[in-house]
Amino acid sequence: MNKLILATLISGAMSASAIAAPVDAGQGTVTFYGSIIDAACGIAPESTDQTVNLGQVASAQLAGGGTSRPVPFSIELVDCDTETQKTATVTFTGGVNPNLADSLAIQGQASGAGVQIAGLNGVPVKLDGTKGTDVKIQDGDNSLLFSAYLKGDSTTVVTGEFTALANFTMSYE
Repeated sequence: MNKLILATLISGAMSASAIAAPVDAGQGTVTFYGSIIDAACGIAPESTDQTVNLGQVASAQLAGGGTSRPVPFSIELVDCDTETQKTATVTFTGGVNPNLADSLAIQGQASGAGVQIAGLNGVPVKLDGTKGTDVKIQDGDNSLLFSAYLKGDSTTVVTGEFTALANFTMSYE
């Protein structure tokens, strides 16, 4: 009889712990953001804030106005509707290197060079807010292809890490 009472008490204690509230094992927050725009296309999230790694470039390569290898990047347009607007234009702006036309000033330890952005045709884009070349778009998704590279300017190349920032604005016609 004692064994039966003991077994009943143990099973009751076990079932009480089974219906106890779950233990908090962690929590967090998910923030969603974006914007609604009046345009022929949306811009893919991975294109709105990009990082392009230009790599480790030898200073000797930039001396006398030399350039590094171009690194490709793109702006991905999504869900385009060309019923009323059939071309897209990208306009780039940024802090311009005063010693090298159409190049971004670099910030950081390194100096003596600028970052140039080239369009599909290989020609450096203007960074002064001048409208870029119109590109015909298609319904659906479109890739606007560019490349970036370092170019030595008229000053002495100083080694070290650098960053440069360009903003882009889309327009449609």
